[in-house]
Amino acid sequence: MALITTIPIHRSKVMAAGTSLDSDPIDLREIAEVGSFSLSYNVGTSGGIATCGTTNFSYLGCAYYDGTYVAVTAGTFGTVGNAGGSDIVTISPPLMPFIKIRTSVGSSGTSVVTAQLHVR
Repeated sequence: MALITTIPIHRSKVMAAGTSLDSDPIDLREIAEVGSFSLSYNVGTSGGIATCGTTNFSYLGCAYYDGTYVAVTAGTFGTVGNAGGSDIVTISPPLMPFIKIRTSVGSSGTSVVTAQLHVR
C-alpha cells in the first residue's frame, strides 16, 4: 500500500501582481511510487483589494536537482480567477526525477497563496 506524501509549496505567501514564484526542487525518485499527483490550493485577496489577480499553477521538470528546470508543454493547471478560490486538482507531470511548482499571479491584484502537493 503506497502512502501519500504532502509537500508544502506556499504557506500564506503574499504575491504581488505580475510576479511568479517557483517552489524548491521536489525529489520524486522515492515518493512517487504510484505516480499519482494532486495540488490543493487556496488563493485569496490581500490588503483590502477586491480582486487577487488571475493565478496559475504549472510545473517545471529537470533530470538533476540543481539543473535548469524547464517549463513542461501543457504544464499549466489550476487557473484561479480574480475572485480567488480553493480547489484540489489532479496533475499528470511527465516522468521526471525532479519538479518545481510555479505560481504566477496576473496583473490585476495581489494574491495570498497557500498550496500543497500530494504525491502517491
